[in-house]
Amino acid sequence: MDKILALWAVPRSTSTAFECMMRERGDFWVFDEPFGLSYYYSEQRRNTTRYPDIQPNPEYNFSSILTWLKQASQKQPVFMKDMAYYVPHLAGNADFLSHFHHTFLIRHPAKSLPSLFARWPDFTLEEAGYAELYTLFQQVRENSGTVPILIDSDDLVAKPIATVKAYCNAVGIPFIQEALSWNSRVRPDINQWEGGWHTYVQSSRGFQERKDKKYTNIQGNAHLERAYEFCLPYYHKLYQCRLSVE
Repeated sequence: MDKILALWAVPRSTSTAFECMMRERGDFWVFDEPFGLSYYYSEQRRNTTRYPDIQPNPEYNFSSILTWLKQASQKQPVFMKDMAYYVPHLAGNADFLSHFHHTFLIRHPAKSLPSLFARWPDFTLEEAGYAELYTLFQQVRENSGTVPILIDSDDLVAKPIATVKAYCNAVGIPFIQEALSWNSRVRPDINQWEGGWHTYVQSSRGFQERKDKKYTNIQGNAHLERAYEFCLPYYHKLYQCRLSVE
């Protein structure tokens, strides 16, 4: 695969579990949210309130990260999992888009937003990521002239074999069923973003719905209600374009 295989997602959408599966395959060099370093930690950072005390690092500038990914892809196939809200200012840049084979992952905001709220009770609508994911999806669609590959988290959890097989067929890579399960272990290559975001996935053994943790109800929480009302229409538009899974 000449281009970087990118999975663009919203936070708390099972994207890290998907990344674990891609690591288990063994045939890709896998990068975890590289443009998040640009968005929060670089000289070009788009958010200066989340981590106000950091010293911006020029090595994390958007152009530097892109160069780094391109160089890696010349050595072996590269898979990148990232959040679409990190790159909205680049979504209309055809040259930027041309370096990736774009795929997308969504999750119903009724599930993703309470999970995000548990980590960041002050999350912004941009950090929720639905409008930005939709914008990037539309830009890729316009540039390519085809509907980008998009999967839904509920399909991934309920029908992991069928969903991953359909994804692999769509992007033109072998389906490796053994990669759908893994041993629980600490994964230092997965960015914890100042607070242990992925402790659960490090104890997981595959795609599964988490039912043991109780989250804040959307109803009755003003911030979650506003975010849900804003995000839901974008989710519905994207859901209509999801990959059909038998």
